[in-house]
Amino acid sequence: MSPRGEDALIIPALEPAGPRRSRQERAVIATGLLSGTICLSTREGPGPWKGFKAFEQESPVASFPELYEGHAGILERERGEHGRKCVGTLCSYVPVELIHSFGVIPVSIWGRPENVDISDALLQPFICPPVRQLMALGMEGRYEFLDGIVHCYTCDATCGLYNIWVRNLKPGFSHMVSLPYVDIDEARAYAVAELEALVDALESLTRQGFSTESLGRSIALYNEARSLSREVYRLKAGGFRADYLDIHYMNLCAQVLPVETFLPRLEEFVEELPRRGRGSGWRARLLLSGSVINDDSLLAFIEQRGGEIVADDTCLGLRLLGDAIPDREPLESVASYYLGRTPCASRADFPSRKRYILETVGAFEVDAVIFVHQKFCDAHLSDHPFLKRVLDDAGIPSTRLELEGVGFDGQVRTRIESFFEMLEAR
Repeated sequence: MSPRGEDALIIPALEPAGPRRSRQERAVIATGLLSGTICLSTREGPGPWKGFKAFEQESPVASFPELYEGHAGILERERGEHGRKCVGTLCSYVPVELIHSFGVIPVSIWGRPENVDISDALLQPFICPPVRQLMALGMEGRYEFLDGIVHCYTCDATCGLYNIWVRNLKPGFSHMVSLPYVDIDEARAYAVAELEALVDALESLTRQGFSTESLGRSIALYNEARSLSREVYRLKAGGFRADYLDIHYMNLCAQVLPVETFLPRLEEFVEELPRRGRGSGWRARLLLSGSVINDDSLLAFIEQRGGEIVADDTCLGLRLLGDAIPDREPLESVASYYLGRTPCASRADFPSRKRYILETVGAFEVDAVIFVHQKFCDAHLSDHPFLKRVLDDAGIPSTRLELEGVGFDGQVRTRIESFFEMLEAR
């Protein structure tokens, strides 16, 4: 079907005020961005307030897996047709709001390489599988479209990956953000200085000045996305039918798509879940804990076996969905948000991790916890004995799975089966 040209409909991506978009408009945006029948329009102004030009309006809404699979094409169109730069990120602590405020798209580097073994040329074999996979993706040229890379200091493996990536793949732009590990006045002042250094770097990359107004708009977009994502978790915990695999891909789309592209489908998903109704029968309410869990078959098998993953403690889920960034001095607000965010194992003291696990178990009425650890992930492997003791003391059963890359073997399957048999006998 050919575009209608002058008859095309202009639909704002997200308006600061005014009536909510209709279901049809949101369906057009979500589906068209995937299919290529919708393009971003510069007629609505720069930054996050660009509009959408819609040509076709009859297709069903794209699912999150479909949007994720099509994200490379969406990013290529943003770059080719609208001149937007894309910057890769290796950690969720990178302040994406700041990058987005310059009109740059932050893109989490994620995926499965054709041949992970090519990373052996640059990495030791005892590095965790996700880091090896990311290195292989870079070596395969899957991220050559990126205009640069930004990292925030977290675990040693990803920091090493950043340095090796920069030295060997030679991106045109690179920057490291070193956020403190504590949330005190001195740390916040240091964090603001680190964000100001990132601003200087982004000004050089984009050749445009920093705007507090633009940052405020970007903050509003990401606040909305996080609020709606939290609502999805709340609805699933309330019994409404939603496969965790859908939520996993929802979280992935939030990391790899422009936020203004992601929001229409997320809004639709939040409206859709209550119409699905609630499930029936008892299912073990689970919390999934680990770093990077990118095995679709594992996530699907856990729920097919009778589990209901209602909460998570991973690099991709609830930990990223903290309270809204407040509407005050933007840089200070962003610094406070990231310092105060629920910490991961590589940035946390044990009391913080203990508090988060127990609060999440209580808030989501969790029956059991499944720890999913990547081989050689020192941060989470060190975390586990203490958290297991906390759960044992609270009477919450748990089990631990160790993965080596993508794909789980018969031993892992047997452990899951045995764990569910134990839960069902309680």
